[in-house]
Amino acid sequence: MPLRSSLLTAPRSNRRVRPRAAVAALVLVLVRSTVLPAQVTTPVLTGTVKGSVVTEGRTPLVGAQVRFGNAADAAESDDAGQFTAARVNAGSLWLRVRRIGYRPESLLVTVVAGESIEPTVVMKQIAQSIAAVRVIGRRDLTGPMAGFYKRLQSGTGRFFTQAEIVKRQPSRMTDLLRSVPGIRIESRGFDNKVRIRGNRCSPLIWLDGQGLFAGEFDLDSVDPCSFEGIEVYSGPASVPIEFQGNQRVSSSCGTIILWSRRGELRAKKLKKGEPTPSAIIAKLLEEAQIFTVADVDSAARVDSAMIIRPFYPDSLFDAQVSGELIAEFVVGTNGEALMETFTSITTTDRSLVEPVRRAVREQRFVPAMRKGRVVQQVMQLPFSFVPDSTARRR
Repeated sequence: MPLRSSLLTAPRSNRRVRPRAAVAALVLVLVRSTVLPAQVTTPVLTGTVKGSVVTEGRTPLVGAQVRFGNAADAAESDDAGQFTAARVNAGSLWLRVRRIGYRPESLLVTVVAGESIEPTVVMKQIAQSIAAVRVIGRRDLTGPMAGFYKRLQSGTGRFFTQAEIVKRQPSRMTDLLRSVPGIRIESRGFDNKVRIRGNRCSPLIWLDGQGLFAGEFDLDSVDPCSFEGIEVYSGPASVPIEFQGNQRVSSSCGTIILWSRRGELRAKKLKKGEPTPSAIIAKLLEEAQIFTVADVDSAARVDSAMIIRPFYPDSLFDAQVSGELIAEFVVGTNGEALMETFTSITTTDRSLVEPVRRAVREQRFVPAMRKGRVVQQVMQLPFSFVPDSTARRR
């Protein structure tokens, strides 16, 4: 039998390893044994800016657009002239503030990480040629309540204004009337009857200028807080001639006149993401759907044929306190104010806002003209409330 070489019977592990395979194995070992350093993320340091925008007279300015450095987003000053921005990068940056009718302002501030700063931006109003609507006490009131307040000044009768009714918060009408001298409340079961000056007959009742003469009216069937004003007269001598009844009925048993509250015109509460009136105006200006007074040939103005003067709020009227307000809104091509754009950009007292809102809604305007056509224009209309020293107060 022939001899076999020992090389032919050697195990596989003793065979030569290919160079390329060896290099690959070495690389794999090196990769597995190497620990890569972890990536370090530097946190962004931020702070909070809680600022305010005011006029030169230190009155809060509403609807000012505030931008922070080169950021695209902007904050807007609220009814108190305040704005807030969280997570603003720490360091120095410029606050750039813009408001229609006021000179642009910039303020350099330093945001401190983890802290809050409270800068105040003072804005200077651009001179306006439009005259203020002057309200002297309650001399020139219009509308259904004008007669009520004129009679209140005469001194005859007992008057309840809306403010007084709200302050008393009576649950029933007879609870309110109990305080009037000469009035007696007769309770008959569940019914209360009102009698004046010892009379056995019921007083005449008027509702918004219409007589309720069909029978004795149950005054407790209505909510006293639903009325803007109530007049009470004890006898025919003091009753105004227009409320003295007719041939079938007499005011000898007294007269009570009720004036219903008109619908509230308060601005609706904006939902999250809904634009404010100032933002609506800014967008319309950007789209060239409306114009400023500088862009028109003939500016919008109040129709002098009928000037609607706001109601002087009870609290300021009784205390003889003056007030100022500038209203901003868009005057449409039909001569009416677009109320969704109404805002009070500055006021000395918030109680002036709703009376002015109502007056602007009822007021007629002469629309603006531009290049021979009627256009919509943003208008800033000032109102000045001046106490009437000759007026009688309750």
